[in-house]
Amino acid sequence: MSIIKIVILRALDCRFRDKNFFLNMQDVIFHEYVLQTLLRPSRGSNFSDNGAIRAKLIWIKAICAHMLLLRGARLHTICHALEKTDLDDEHQVQNDGRVIFNNLTNNEPRDINETDLLRLMKKEDLEDVLQLFEGAIKTKGISEESFRKWMITVYNKRKLVLQSLNNTSNVIEQLNKLVSVNLSFLVALVWCLLMGLGTTKFLLFISSHLLLLVLFFGDYCQMICEGILLAIVMHPFDIGDHCIIENEQLMVEDMGLINTVFIKDNNEKVNCLNSVLLTKSIINLNRSSKLKDTFELLVSSTTTSETIATLKLKIAKLLGSKPESWCDEHSFDLKGTDNVTHKYNLQISYATHFQNYEEMNYRRSELVLKLRKLLEELDIKNFTIQ
Repeated sequence: MSIIKIVILRALDCRFRDKNFFLNMQDVIFHEYVLQTLLRPSRGSNFSDNGAIRAKLIWIKAICAHMLLLRGARLHTICHALEKTDLDDEHQVQNDGRVIFNNLTNNEPRDINETDLLRLMKKEDLEDVLQLFEGAIKTKGISEESFRKWMITVYNKRKLVLQSLNNTSNVIEQLNKLVSVNLSFLVALVWCLLMGLGTTKFLLFISSHLLLLVLFFGDYCQMICEGILLAIVMHPFDIGDHCIIENEQLMVEDMGLINTVFIKDNNEKVNCLNSVLLTKSIINLNRSSKLKDTFELLVSSTTTSETIATLKLKIAKLLGSKPESWCDEHSFDLKGTDNVTHKYNLQISYATHFQNYEEMNYRRSELVLKLRKLLEELDIKNFTIQ
């Protein structure tokens, strides 16, 4: 029976933890490796002698040490190790990030440059590390703001992985109990039949009690089966995914066999039964292709074609200047015209998926402001951006 149970649980476990789960895990390990590298004392720094600073950053070093368990430890061991690391909130992360940044710059009012990084890592690793920080590829340096954002990203990714690990462990534990009960009943029934106890009266007795159980717990059993169908078989989302359900965006916080907990943009929690979710249309933005956005530009009909051509070139240059935010591919087409205005459609693609809704709104606002600046530089009158 134990062998059968192990085979069933292993199969369900592999089905529950899909490719995205392990990709997120790999991403977190790389971020933790970079963080551990930046914690090394560089030449010309008194970081190794400053016990107070090292004490402040002990939670980071504990995370890095525990992440090594991912190479060969079991799931419950990893969960236990990660839970022991002391990490309070984003405010603590920002303060510790400021300490690390000042150490790398030797407390000088400047950005982290390539020379600072080459004291800690190999030259062939430099480009991969710079890609993690906003604007670092272009400037070949890391600003304090981009370093702060990266520290928050490390914190959020680690928090997400911990939630996913705990959630997976809880779901498998629930499945373990469910499979154990069913297999125990099956073994007992087979044993009775082999011992010659399977008489007509005995079978009628078992059938009558099973009928009572179905009458009392039939709906609950159906709910469990539908929950397994959603969480294990269909598996439409993972912890941390942003989904659109009934035209409302929700983030998945916790996932079980019976219900799923979502969080709205205002941090309100929504508890929904998996059996109800089966009847709804679910759009998973994290598993969708890169998000596209459309902007409508209304300009004066007196604007010359040469000015519009220059505007197209400047927009292409703008999108190409920040590959970490926007993709180069875009379209800029004339949608309509009248005696007063020309209407143009600008469609762009963001460089990332919808993991961070606030970041996506920030990039949209940033692009609108930059478009406004371009229109003003070209002296285009009476324009509107929608």
